[in-house]
Amino acid sequence: MTSNFAEKNRQVFEKQSRTYKTDFRKGIETLVKVAQTQRTWVSEVWADTEAGKGKTLKMLEYACGPGHISIALAPFVNRGVGMDISDGMIDEFNKNVREAGISDKMTGIKANLLVNSSPAELSGSEYFDFDIVVVSMALHHFEHPEKALKCLGERLKKGGVMMIVDLVPEHLHDHGLHQMGEVVQTISKHGFSAEEMQKMYVNAGADNGFKYQVIEEPLEFTKDGNTFHKTIFVARGQK
Repeated sequence: MTSNFAEKNRQVFEKQSRTYKTDFRKGIETLVKVAQTQRTWVSEVWADTEAGKGKTLKMLEYACGPGHISIALAPFVNRGVGMDISDGMIDEFNKNVREAGISDKMTGIKANLLVNSSPAELSGSEYFDFDIVVVSMALHHFEHPEKALKCLGERLKKGGVMMIVDLVPEHLHDHGLHQMGEVVQTISKHGFSAEEMQKMYVNAGADNGFKYQVIEEPLEFTKDGNTFHKTIFVARGQK
């Protein structure tokens, strides 16, 4: 059964799915740049690296939205799966990978691992033993972030890497929250410190070589005519 919090997330992002690329264009550009430039900091095993040579690399992007991170990293893996709780986002994901000409190796499916970490339809080997699991700007929307990382850690192969991109903690005034509209109701936590992330990686069994790096370039997005600038981080750890 889906929690009220998860259902609110689904409803809000269902509404945003068709306009997400437009509304968050600048932010998406920053996130794509971060994913591509930081990927070898996150892991040395990619299709174009010496460590990845001859390997079949599988990637899972959880809470994938319209798939901009999956598409950005697609050239460096052999197979990718996007999962999201919103039908609209998955429709956009599959449309975007078709338009990018990579639907042969990238597929989006509707799934909520955080309610049932092992649903029958996701019990096949293609949904386990991922070389890399990515969560980009979604962890702060999860009702129980620590449980989320544990579920995702179970999907990683031994030696696989988890990459999280999210917000650095900050103090928000009520006025700033009000400007963000109904999306505030989908946020469980306004950012994660290095210590908090490391604790969650330990709990997920993916803390080998844990690292946390703050990104200098701010993440910019516009919501209801208001422009926001947020500081983000990239974290990595190995199972």
